[in-house]
Amino acid sequence: MKISNETETVLLGSLGWSHLAWRDAFYPADMPAEWQLTFFNTQFHCVFLRREDWQQVSASERSQWHADTHDLFRFLLEGDDTQPVPEELAGKAVVLSPDASEILWFTRDSSLKELAASLSGGAGPKPSYLISRDADLGQMERVATLLEVMGLGS
Repeated sequence: MKISNETETVLLGSLGWSHLAWRDAFYPADMPAEWQLTFFNTQFHCVFLRREDWQQVSASERSQWHADTHDLFRFLLEGDDTQPVPEELAGKAVVLSPDASEILWFTRDSSLKELAASLSGGAGPKPSYLISRDADLGQMERVATLLEVMGLGS
């Protein structure tokens, strides 16, 4: 879900898009695995991928990821400042450390009140990405609702 206001854009996503618990609950049971990213990008606007997850796939597979996602979708690739974005994901990816200030991680146990405080001008920079660390769909839905209630929804 893309969240924006006059001064910033915040993208909601998760750590990866392929989770066993999501079969039947999020993805249709008969959906092929290769269609999951396309479906995921209709509901969320970013995904964080661990270094080993994005580096172990071929360039042609990353090119397919690029083709399977809309223009505003972002791949957050674990890495450091010296690591370039893979050419096949140019324009849709950024390389970030998991502890980058642009990322606000949450889990099923995260306090919505604390998330709201972080998004409403608390101390420090506001995040650009809200990422579910445990891919709990219920909490992701609550966070999306929180963003809507805060007037940050699209």
